[in-house]
Amino acid sequence: MQVDIVTPERVLFSEKEISMVTVPGIEGQMGILDQHLPVVTFLKPGVINVEKNENKYFFTTGGVVDFKDNALSILCQEVFDIKDLSNEKINELKDRASNKIKDQDSTDHDVFIANTMIDELNLLQSK
Repeated sequence: MQVDIVTPERVLFSEKEISMVTVPGIEGQMGILDQHLPVVTFLKPGVINVEKNENKYFFTTGGVVDFKDNALSILCQEVFDIKDLSNEKINELKDRASNKIKDQDSTDHDVFIANTMIDELNLLQSK
């Protein structure tokens, strides 16, 4: 299948012949294989795993997944190649999420997403 991982600013990843992609769906982890039924769902913060000969891992702060006609588009607010994600950037993202939790104007959804981001980033840092 064709897989594209994009943000409003750039295309981070675009390749064909991908066997499987695992994404952090809002309802839970979701694996998408070749010829999957069409699907559109939201992403929560977490790791995207692209499986080919060598797995590639990306961290997203959230977004939308659209799969149809054997093409997977992962549209992210922000996305980072995990091998390029520094501790400094992880701490910056955690601080931003902590501030969102403290913000009196944050909705329950905002707080859920911020807590999820902190949990996922802590897992990355512990590896």
